[in-house]
Amino acid sequence: MKMRLFWFGLFLFPMVVLAADLEPIGWGVVASMTTPFYDKTGKELAAITGGETFMVLREVKMNKAPAYYIQLDRSKKPKGIVAASDCRYFPGPIPTTDDVNALVTFVGNQKLCKDYFSLCANRDRLVARKREQHLLKSPAKRLISLKAELAQVPAKERQYEAAQKKATTNAQRLKYQDLRKELRYQTTGLQQEIKRLEAEAKAWEEKHPFDDSEVKKMPVWRRLNAQAEKLRPQVDALCNELAAPAIKSQEAL
Repeated sequence: MKMRLFWFGLFLFPMVVLAADLEPIGWGVVASMTTPFYDKTGKELAAITGGETFMVLREVKMNKAPAYYIQLDRSKKPKGIVAASDCRYFPGPIPTTDDVNALVTFVGNQKLCKDYFSLCANRDRLVARKREQHLLKSPAKRLISLKAELAQVPAKERQYEAAQKKATTNAQRLKYQDLRKELRYQTTGLQQEIKRLEAEAKAWEEKHPFDDSEVKKMPVWRRLNAQAEKLRPQVDALCNELAAPAIKSQEAL
């Protein structure tokens, strides 16, 4: 479903607005294990992990679902789109050095969320890896490799697109245009096969349910969980006081 967004556009929002130099209307943090990060044309740039903080520049729509146009808190300040359901959003002005106390509180709140959701993401990643190992026993064991192949599509598309733009002859341009079309057909085939295998995996898991109890006995999981649980009351209090209501995950139409 996500790759369908890749091909047909992610959001309905004026490009001229997204191209403008926008001031933050708040800040946020990735609250899920991972979430796709898209540019304004709908291409997936990367997957950002739980605990990554960002400035929210605008609330937008991604195929009718709530999303945020953000600027990541990295050195080059990359901008893009993330699904609101994977994040926690704290609306309001960003403090400046004119108000030192407010700025110190803001930095502390960001660090608290970064630490907590990073711990949660790492904890969930352990479970996800064990679940993947469990699925390798199922008839749908090819799912992991197919999803990995699908994840490489955006990079290939960008590569072909760049080559097409640099082409100096019509023959070269047509070559890369055909490669991009072929890639789209391959992507459709991958999506269909993944969907079929996911149905098989679901049926298999109903008969062979994944038990995460062994993972939760691991010292590394217990350490991450203990650290996260220690911070959780502070994060809950912060979210209850300052964050916008959490948005339930919903599949794009």
